[in-house]
Amino acid sequence: MIEVRSSYRVTMLDAEGPVEELAQRARETVWPILGWEGRVQQMLHGHAQQSLFVWSFQWPSLAAWEVAMATAEQCDEYRAWRAMIAPRLLFGAAQEVFTVLDPAPPADNTPRKIEVRSSYIVRLDRLDPARELMARAQGIDGWSGQNQQLLCGTDAPGKFVWSSTWDSLAVWEQAMGAGDDELEGWFGDWVALVDFGGTRDVYRNL
Repeated sequence: MIEVRSSYRVTMLDAEGPVEELAQRARETVWPILGWEGRVQQMLHGHAQQSLFVWSFQWPSLAAWEVAMATAEQCDEYRAWRAMIAPRLLFGAAQEVFTVLDPAPPADNTPRKIEVRSSYIVRLDRLDPARELMARAQGIDGWSGQNQQLLCGTDAPGKFVWSSTWDSLAVWEQAMGAGDDELEGWFGDWVALVDFGGTRDVYRNL
């Protein structure tokens, strides 16, 4: 399973209403026609906080994604919606493709949920142990999310993302500071393996 994340920057004025409204329209009227299920997220904390929006979809393969996009180009409803939102998407689309590492729960598309994405860089001769540790993290009680490895993009394939979803940032902060022995044991092993910490970005599902 892969996740394709397409990022766009918009003006603050558009971020505070029009883009979110158009994203909601797409989810309600266009995605059902195309058979799509995914997320639109707004960055809350990161290099373009509030102004960055991400279209996120998961597919069995890159080939399946390419077929889906070709199908969308033939859909009148999709083209009409794209014509409405395109003038508001000033910069993009920056695209990253991730491999979703098993075992993984389904992506949480619940509106208003928070996703915390913490990235790390691993040297190429340590990729297999990194995947094993990412799989181990999926089993830690109380943590939900999909850990990922970058397939296409800067720092691939050595970039890994530890992802978790929460009702709020306050709940995430509480979990991080809870002193859970299993989590701290895993994180100690992870720190010993990785070379560099990357960005930590926080997104809100629209």
